[in-house]
Amino acid sequence: MLIAAVVLVPMIALQASAQQNGSASISSLIHSAKFEVVSIHPDDPDGHRMRIGMGPDARFVAEGVTIKRLVCMAYGIQDFQLEGAPNWFTAQRFSIHAKSESEVEEQFPRLTDDQKMMVGKQMVQDMLADRFKLSLRQESKEVPILGIVADKNGPKLHEAKPGDTYPNGLKDGDGTGHAGMMRFNGTHLTAQGMKLDNLASFLSGQLNEIVENKTGLNGNYDFTLEWSPEADRPEGPARVSESENASADGNSGASIFTAIKEQLGLRLESQKGAVPVYVVIKAEKPSEN
Repeated sequence: MLIAAVVLVPMIALQASAQQNGSASISSLIHSAKFEVVSIHPDDPDGHRMRIGMGPDARFVAEGVTIKRLVCMAYGIQDFQLEGAPNWFTAQRFSIHAKSESEVEEQFPRLTDDQKMMVGKQMVQDMLADRFKLSLRQESKEVPILGIVADKNGPKLHEAKPGDTYPNGLKDGDGTGHAGMMRFNGTHLTAQGMKLDNLASFLSGQLNEIVENKTGLNGNYDFTLEWSPEADRPEGPARVSESENASADGNSGASIFTAIKEQLGLRLESQKGAVPVYVVIKAEKPSEN
């Protein structure tokens, strides 16, 4: 399954990025971009194929997607951070195709990867508010989290080459390879040109709890990670220490705690932190078009 990576970029980072590019128009675009045409249809409720992505021409495609998954992607949160959602948010799947405004199409290729991510999320948020009448209230909760930190012997990471087209790597639907792609087959994760923030977001979904990048490393990295999700079952305060001691014994396999330490030179550490929670105030099913 190809995974669309999502990172919630702070406002200050957006402002700094716009200044570095010397263009106020880019900063404005990030906050005002909209889809010009949006087509929405019900999809197979029993389907197992899900595709979400923004093409190089700034056209958005979401197929076999639930609205809960779309909201989580647009707001950079995990399923458990969305509360009060109606049943149809997960019971019904949709096919959504959207064309961006001409200004977005023109400027999109000039944006950095982070800016493209933010523009895409902004437009999806606007589409959810317009077509699904979605209204959310943000709250904050103090909860246990897992922090990704560097192991005592230091990270074992390969920094990605800028502009790498990955001729032998992962490919988009159109056959092109680029940074910012992940593939997970259930036990093996391949990432190319990914930030550790994206790894944290992915692990949040896998472990069903908040994982945050606390390494201070902000580069883009190529890496693979192999583990057995069945070994990540322990619960309670001793979870991390117990899971770190799990070994690849042929049946259980290495836990993610062991794998991330041995394969990436990183570590998952139990911490506490305030995380955003979004409560659904209003939502309506859209009319087809």
